[in-house]
Amino acid sequence: MPTTNNNNDDDQNPFANLTVETYVPIYHSKSKKKPKKPNESMPWNRSNIYFENSTKENDFIKLVPYIGPSNTMHLNQSLYLPQLIPNEQQQQHDLSNILKCFTKDYEEITKSYTPSSYSVYIRFGISYITRAASSLINEKIPFKHYLYARNHGKELKTSFYTCKGVTSPKQLLSTIVKQNYESICSNAYTYEIQIYGKINDVNSVLHFQYNEDFECQSVFHRMDFPVNFDFIRDKTASQFRSIDESYSDIFDFRVQLVRQKEFSKTDPKVLQTLRDVPIDQVLSMDPSTQMLHVTSKLQKFVKYFRCTRSNNYQNLSEHILISIGSYEEFQLNHRGQCQSLMKASNTMVIEFLDMQTPPSAKKLFDIGMWFSSLCQTCVDLPTVAAHQMNMPTFKWFCDVVKKRSYQSSVKSMGVNELTTYKTQKSQQTYTHEELKFVKHILREENLREIFIKSDDTIEQIDTLNEKYKDITNRLRNSEVPSAKLALKKVDRAYHLIMKESFLM
Repeated sequence: MPTTNNNNDDDQNPFANLTVETYVPIYHSKSKKKPKKPNESMPWNRSNIYFENSTKENDFIKLVPYIGPSNTMHLNQSLYLPQLIPNEQQQQHDLSNILKCFTKDYEEITKSYTPSSYSVYIRFGISYITRAASSLINEKIPFKHYLYARNHGKELKTSFYTCKGVTSPKQLLSTIVKQNYESICSNAYTYEIQIYGKINDVNSVLHFQYNEDFECQSVFHRMDFPVNFDFIRDKTASQFRSIDESYSDIFDFRVQLVRQKEFSKTDPKVLQTLRDVPIDQVLSMDPSTQMLHVTSKLQKFVKYFRCTRSNNYQNLSEHILISIGSYEEFQLNHRGQCQSLMKASNTMVIEFLDMQTPPSAKKLFDIGMWFSSLCQTCVDLPTVAAHQMNMPTFKWFCDVVKKRSYQSSVKSMGVNELTTYKTQKSQQTYTHEELKFVKHILREENLREIFIKSDDTIEQIDTLNEKYKDITNRLRNSEVPSAKLALKKVDRAYHLIMKESFLM
């Protein structure tokens, strides 16, 4: 019997990295305890998951280590990707089963609501696991067990990261323009600040959206958690697997149904939340520092603050809007200044504009698969491996790579340029490439393999000291919070190898 259960990853729920209530089928274990019945009054607190090529009957799931970009709350955690182990007897690329399941789930959700009461989006990124019981790591997990563990939120917790971008945006844009999408807006800034009506009461939070002149454009309240339908793409199709394990060219996608209530700027609830602050004076730019500033009266009531800059493309006949742009997440310091915590480039979202005739499940699925596959072709793949550039050859080192060339009119960038983070104390920046470098060291179980490949011998390592010096210098200069732990591990590995060499 289906149940509704909270699988939130954190008390904070940033809009771009939303982790929501989980709704998946429950399969009985050996325990005789009956599952709780669903709360019929809260049918919107649900999240369904579908794996590419899944049959759901005899499938198995494995947890693959993930070191790509992530939510800022998960930067120092060990993350994993859920990946389907295909049934050898089933035909690959058979999507009929998940379309059938999605259609059933989608129609069940939407049949009870009027079309104008919700909005529909498709978001692109990657679904990963933020917490996994040790008994599940490196194991072949039955599909039913995976769903059971995910639903209960004790053995598994998940998050969907939507700030994942492509490296060749112009290649992406040229494709969608050929599909009758027209540019309707360029470099549109939107600031969204979430403010508590009652302190720490998530049910009282209002969302205020401002333009680049800090004029309020709209105010709304998220009536409940969105309903999510997550589609997990086949990670074995990634061209990045053998290079850096970031799966940067694979885009999972999420169909999201959102209900929200709009408010006028003079609504009593809006005025109460603003606490006598004029609505167009909530945000301002400090002329001396050029930093965004939140008025002092509201600083302690701010839940979350972000900025998006987007280029919008609309298909007039289909009433579909594609937004491609950048995302920036902020935190407030003690002076009320908005300090950047994370920036991401070339992120994407699709919105369906005509909710008088809501999109069918098949249309949502077809567009999600099409755009997800398109994004994969718009991510540059390094063409020269690290060892061909006279760089160290250990498997987790991939610092300098040569980017694939496109025609000169197309701007390309490396995957590591798409996401940057800032330390909360020093405000120094670091990329996910640097974070990946540190995480690889911390994850390595065999200390010898930090310096020595498995087929090498001690006598063959004549550049050990040079490697040690290069790695430790990089870690000492790194702003990644866990770099010091990695440095200690490198020191242990170095002294272990030197001791072995001396004894031999």
